[in-house]
Amino acid sequence: MLSQEDFEIPLEKQLRMRVVLDEIETCNDPTILKAHLKQCTETLVKYQHLLGKILEKQIKAELGKWTLEASTIVEELERDNDAERK
Repeated sequence: MLSQEDFEIPLEKQLRMRVVLDEIETCNDPTILKAHLKQCTETLVKYQHLLGKILEKQIKAELGKWTLEASTIVEELERDNDAERK
């Protein structure tokens, strides 16, 4: 489903991550670090939830297509069988 390239972070995002990591390294206030950690955790949980919902909807859509295709095949087989009997 995912390729090796999908796991490689683009340069723009690497730069953004580097900036954030540098800010963390230079921060000496635990209160600020705690607040940012809480915010980061909340964002991560929200993204995980949204990704789960997207995947659930995508799987349901794919299953719906399969169901439609399967029912079409069954109908065609039944018509063919009816035609052979006549």
